[in-house]
Amino acid sequence: MATIEFPKKFTIIGNLALAFWIALDTIGFLVINLTAGVVFLLVALIAIYGVLKFLGCLRPCYNCKKCTFGLGRLAALYFGKRSLKDYKYNYKLGTAIFFYALIGPFPAAVLLISTIQAFTVLKIVVVAVLLILSIYSATTWRTIRKLDMPETPTSN
Repeated sequence: MATIEFPKKFTIIGNLALAFWIALDTIGFLVINLTAGVVFLLVALIAIYGVLKFLGCLRPCYNCKKCTFGLGRLAALYFGKRSLKDYKYNYKLGTAIFFYALIGPFPAAVLLISTIQAFTVLKIVVVAVLLILSIYSATTWRTIRKLDMPETPTSN
């Protein structure tokens, strides 16, 4: 069975970006309601860095070249190449979609509805950044295929 390696730089940058994403979601909820913001922050931290990280660490450690305590799998889930997502011992697709929606489309949709009800520039900026992060993260799930192009003979 092949081992998987999560580069240290990727793991650190991926988790910093994930923490920024959660902070941005929290700001979006705080703009709507202080209680909603605090509750969302707690739920997101428990769900992502508690439950999801724990699920990532349930896999046998010998499958990872270096133990990243589940943080490498978190970075790969949200920002990694498709090859890291498809690895046999990563999260199931349903789990991935749920946790992606938790910090991606759900907060953006709630904030967009709030923006329609009471417009502020801050809400628009937060929604825009959330959508950019969500779209970028979603594009990492694309399968990149190389087109089979017939070789054309060169004429000399």
